[in-house]
Amino acid sequence: MALALLTACTAPMGAQRGNSYSYDNSASAACRQNPANCVALSGKEAAYEPIREAGTAIASMAAVLAVLDNETRVSIERALTDCAEFARSEILLRYPTTFKGPAPDANECNQETVDAQGRNVTWAMRLGTEMHEVARQCAEEELNKLRPGGFSLEQRYRYDMQTGHKKPVGAAEERALIASGNQGELKGTLKPDVVLHSGSLLDVQAVYDFKFPCVNTDKAPVWNKYPKGHPYSGYDQGTMYEMAFKSAVARIMPRLGVIR
Repeated sequence: MALALLTACTAPMGAQRGNSYSYDNSASAACRQNPANCVALSGKEAAYEPIREAGTAIASMAAVLAVLDNETRVSIERALTDCAEFARSEILLRYPTTFKGPAPDANECNQETVDAQGRNVTWAMRLGTEMHEVARQCAEEELNKLRPGGFSLEQRYRYDMQTGHKKPVGAAEERALIASGNQGELKGTLKPDVVLHSGSLLDVQAVYDFKFPCVNTDKAPVWNKYPKGHPYSGYDQGTMYEMAFKSAVARIMPRLGVIR
């Protein structure tokens, strides 16, 4: 049975503003996503507070994030599912006359279009990229409320299959490699959509990827397999996440929700 993806959609728990989710890119947001950043924040925006109090707050936050309890996990997964549903409906509603129906069919998904960067891509690729961006903004707003300081979005990691070691790649480093044309150095890295952690990027507690099949479906999508010649050739994305992060790994899909 095909999914009815364009039913009336109420934005999930966050406040919808202008058909998109608002999110804070200030030092406060950095503090919420990683407790280590709160030290800098306390010096810049709360200098009047004793450093001892700031240290106590960070320690308390770390204690709360040390364990991902089941109730919090369920709330987070419900919010991420809502974000996925909202993202698909929100993007398809931007193209009310582009497709024969409310959502594209297989032929329309394979037709070429031009994305926001001026690239020739299929509609499947364009819609998937746009849905991921809306879902990311929604997830940031929801997780800032549900697990401040204990999550990262689109965090890239280097992973050594021989040693089992992983290392976070900073956003500045990633941007510099891409800008300099050396993005090949990022080949073999892993970049989940959502990572839940204890406040340390290396202490991963759960990993989620949004999946947005172009055609309406009631079947769970498969994990993407790495092509021949790739460092992870012979493995799929989900398997590599499990190997690298040794934690719960799941896909988030509109209507189907959490798929493990």
